[in-house]
Amino acid sequence: MRLRLQHLLVVPAVAVGLLGTSYAETPAVRPTSAQVQAPPYLVRAGHTFQPAPWALPVTDYRLTGRFGASDYYWASAHTGLDFATAQGSTIRAVAGGMVTLVEYDGSYGYKTVVTLEDGTEIWYCHQDEQLVTTGQRVRTGQPIGTVGSTGNVTGPHLHLEVRPGGADPVDPRQALAAHGRLA
Repeated sequence: MRLRLQHLLVVPAVAVGLLGTSYAETPAVRPTSAQVQAPPYLVRAGHTFQPAPWALPVTDYRLTGRFGASDYYWASAHTGLDFATAQGSTIRAVAGGMVTLVEYDGSYGYKTVVTLEDGTEIWYCHQDEQLVTTGQRVRTGQPIGTVGSTGNVTGPHLHLEVRPGGADPVDPRQALAAHGRLA
């Protein structure tokens, strides 16, 4: 199988191929979200993301906690991507789907789960206010809540998780990039 540049997902230090193979060379210039043409990519055996357009969940943010990071903040490896932004900022649905959970969930604080048609769950955690209800359909970019600091936090931020088939989380940054959004 020949890999073309358009079949690579570019991250700052390494390019990741379709099957997770790392390549040492990276382009000198990072592509813009308009230049990313990500085909379906394998996250784990048996599940493939389809590249449909997604939206970023917040604006005017700073990434503070990355997927897989280990630090004294977390009991184990970090399971999501943290978008630090002002308390009360609007959280928008990354993709359209069905709201399957709206609850308080301990260290996750106020959490909303949107389940996409393919069974992927998107978790929005640490919310101050939840603007949707269980069973409600949401579309991409629709406001679903506001940024807060509920649960186990050090300040206001959105903790975003992507869970294919409702199973273990995958890197939200890679999932966003595969759907045309660079975080």
